[in-house]
Amino acid sequence: MVDQISIVRATSEQLDDAALLFASYRQFYGLADNQTESRKFIQERLEKQDSAIFIAYHQQQACGFVQLYFSFSSLSISSTIILNDLYIPVNHRQKGIATQLMQYVKKFAHDGGYSGISLCTASDNHKARALYEQAGYQIDNQFVYYFLNLK
Repeated sequence: MVDQISIVRATSEQLDDAALLFASYRQFYGLADNQTESRKFIQERLEKQDSAIFIAYHQQQACGFVQLYFSFSSLSISSTIILNDLYIPVNHRQKGIATQLMQYVKKFAHDGGYSGISLCTASDNHKARALYEQAGYQIDNQFVYYFLNLK
């Protein structure tokens, strides 16, 4: 377990680290390595402030990130967070970094008055699913998640 990590909310100063982690995250899900598009996407998120990106650092090296999007729940009449992206590079896994990022997100959401955090992952991503369940996330048996792919 890595004891001394720092977690910072990314700004334009962390663009390079955030873009590199994001590109690696996309590769993990089998998408083509497109550094230019990844950087552009992250730069837009930072400029528009329509997501929150938190980067974990250990000894000044970026060792993981999480990206959150903000949403609303009509049924609970409240603001919510979508934990959309979480990634730890292979050489930093099994050190507790993902757990620390998850705890940070939970505190961020609680302190910000959000009513909950939703997330999804690949059904065969058993390590991530175990992490989420250990953190208290539960599979939603009340609603079914649908997606319409337009690309």
